[in-house]
Amino acid sequence: MTHSSDSVLVLGGGIAGMAAAQTLGDSNVQVHLVEAADHLGGNAASWACMATDECRQCGACLADDMVHQTGGHTNISVHLNTTLDRLEKTGDGFAARLTSGETVTPGRIILATGFTPFDPSVLSSLQFDNQDKVITTARLNQMLKAETLSDFLGNITQPKIAFIQCVGSRNRKLDRDFCSQVCCKISLRHSDKLLHLLPDADITLYHMDLQTIGKETRCLAADLSTRMTLAQGVPAEILTDPDTGRLRVVVEDPDAGTRVARNFDLVVLSIGMSPSDELNRLAGQLNVRPNHWGFFNTPDASLADGIHVAGCAAGPKDILGSRQEGWTAAAAVLRELGHDPAQKADVLVWGDGPKADPIARSLAENGHTTVCFGRGEAADGLTFMDPGKILSVDGTAGRFTVRYEQEGGRNTLTCRAIIAAPAPEYRTAADQAALSGALDLTAFARIPAGQLPEQIAILLDYFTPETKAGSRLALNKALEARNAGRKITVIMNKMLVHGAQGQQMYDQARKAGVKFLRYNAQKDIQIQKTDTGFSLTLDEATLPGTSVTLHCDQLVVPAAPVPGPGIDNAARLLRQEKDREGFLQSPNVRHRLTHSPRKGIYFAGPAHDDVDDTDLSAELDGIMADLDFPGPAQNTGVEINQKKCAQCLTCLRICPHQAIFLNAKDRPEIVPNACFGCHLCVVNCPALAIESASCTPDRIAAQAEKGQVVVLACQRSAALAAGSLALPDPIRLISVPCASSAGVNLMLKLLVNGAAKVIVAGCHDGNCRSMNGSTKARKEVSRLQTLPGITPDQVTWHSVAANEPQRFARIISNTRIL
Repeated sequence: MTHSSDSVLVLGGGIAGMAAAQTLGDSNVQVHLVEAADHLGGNAASWACMATDECRQCGACLADDMVHQTGGHTNISVHLNTTLDRLEKTGDGFAARLTSGETVTPGRIILATGFTPFDPSVLSSLQFDNQDKVITTARLNQMLKAETLSDFLGNITQPKIAFIQCVGSRNRKLDRDFCSQVCCKISLRHSDKLLHLLPDADITLYHMDLQTIGKETRCLAADLSTRMTLAQGVPAEILTDPDTGRLRVVVEDPDAGTRVARNFDLVVLSIGMSPSDELNRLAGQLNVRPNHWGFFNTPDASLADGIHVAGCAAGPKDILGSRQEGWTAAAAVLRELGHDPAQKADVLVWGDGPKADPIARSLAENGHTTVCFGRGEAADGLTFMDPGKILSVDGTAGRFTVRYEQEGGRNTLTCRAIIAAPAPEYRTAADQAALSGALDLTAFARIPAGQLPEQIAILLDYFTPETKAGSRLALNKALEARNAGRKITVIMNKMLVHGAQGQQMYDQARKAGVKFLRYNAQKDIQIQKTDTGFSLTLDEATLPGTSVTLHCDQLVVPAAPVPGPGIDNAARLLRQEKDREGFLQSPNVRHRLTHSPRKGIYFAGPAHDDVDDTDLSAELDGIMADLDFPGPAQNTGVEINQKKCAQCLTCLRICPHQAIFLNAKDRPEIVPNACFGCHLCVVNCPALAIESASCTPDRIAAQAEKGQVVVLACQRSAALAAGSLALPDPIRLISVPCASSAGVNLMLKLLVNGAAKVIVAGCHDGNCRSMNGSTKARKEVSRLQTLPGITPDQVTWHSVAANEPQRFARIISNTRIL
């Protein structure tokens, strides 16, 4: 069978492949999604939910959600248990023969083959093949998802568990001198989950340099540091205690100053990413050339015309990064196929810092009419408001109204989208008395190498956590100074080796003679100003009990971003939640990396996350993909019956997406393209004026029969978890748009109609697409439980992620029929 159309072939059905397929399909392009396995989702499909008392932003639940959306898409043909057999170039496209016997003639190909977990068997000293209690993070994920970890540990109630980082990453001997980017975050989340499940567990995480990169990771690491042991230094060997059979790990004891053996009940190897086996096989057929690691994340790798790469096929990254690359790869294909929109969205860039200018210029160069509240030189399609002060932001996606003040006058502009990129404030060495006279790293980097002083020390992580940009600049300048003959020392708590070549840069600096000293805490360093520079004495972390003193002509300390009034003001005017460190954008994975729960509002730059120039470029690509190819408008079926409307404006206040505005008659009106369909307004309208074509209490109650246990399950979480389960007869599962749509009226109606029990199951706190929908639903359940005649077990609330079918099954099995 031959498919002949202007279609796109996507190789790989993981996160990146599905994201690309959905973006293409939404633009009415026919997509052939080819997956070698018997299911979509890739590696992420087997990952466990890391939620404890709230979501931990692992993003694993997105895989199940995306599988559901992809499988039901009319423009996507899914080919499971299938690979590419043969490829021929045909004019502007390709003829692709699949192992199923079908031939597809695509105009473009997206390579999204994901990754293969590193096999630790090649490291015999870790005993992976010989000890059943030495497992990988992948195996731990599987046990957590299946809820079999307790059985695996046996009767041990206070297990001692070790995580060993960088297994198959940052290893020069194996020619794997790169960081897999996600392993530290994964192990931190695993540790947090284990401590939630096993509060008495004793956990130690051994690491080279803890890579606290990405939103919320620093907060999680700081919290865990008080509940477990974070130990610098990776053990090279795992032994077996001959008397007890327990695992023994030999490590340095910083207090005793000697090597000691510690016993553990379980050792988890945090394995890195390898290129997928499928990519290795396809490279020759596609005429593409990966780098020596097997990825496409360095300049020496190359792709053939008409072939794009996304996700972990390009290089190691997390779920959210893979999803974003899928979107941007699809957008690039659409532009090549001539699908670029005739009219570009007009955009407001909100920011007056070094990142706002390139953001605005990139948008203008891409054809977007752009206004930037910042400083810069105007260009075609680009206007700078300098100075300007934003007073209010009203409206919704496609119709924002911004009131601002400029030169004493007040004005108004309209735009279709807003990118929030205000500059954070920066803490510098001048803020610390002990560092008076130290030079800021950015200023130091501008000094020509030939004019640098003879002896230099760069102090990282001292008064604020290190950033990607700071660590990269420190390595670059240290190497430059060393090559110019200067003596340079980098003093660090850890070294961030982010990016494709971060580890290589670190190794190169060491090889060139840059000295690196390590400390554990600020108290371990004493700094004194001298007549000729600075004297530093520190307790060297890798030499327990040893103090090291060095003198330098110049001490260099990087500035670090901290939240400031500009960020607070943007959050207030845009009505957006901040993260736990006070920066813009809540950590909700439903809307990250650049999105917000308010359609048409995006985030970019250091005001919302630790980003470097490469990250910023990726953020812009993702935003422009969304602006240019937003997909078809969604009709959620929610409307306001103006005849019933009492104009109380409850809906205007309660909508988490600001999808409701006051029209010219000062009456509330819903913007369909801005509405997420959570139905929170439907449930909370006092006049019952907001109506839904599909989700009303009467319609839902009619689906249940007397004597049944009715489960009102969020369609993006609990309903997906239940999808593969065979539920017993008394259980009646009803999918609802959001748990928040299960209001008191609906639950009461179900009970009055004879339901034996009502269970409301939704997202974990912090993971609801409508932000606080789960919190509101839980409160509604608690409120109903206090009413006369209602017993607490008649109506219950449970948090269930889309990738927690075993958890859902356990909830059902524990349900007592009244």
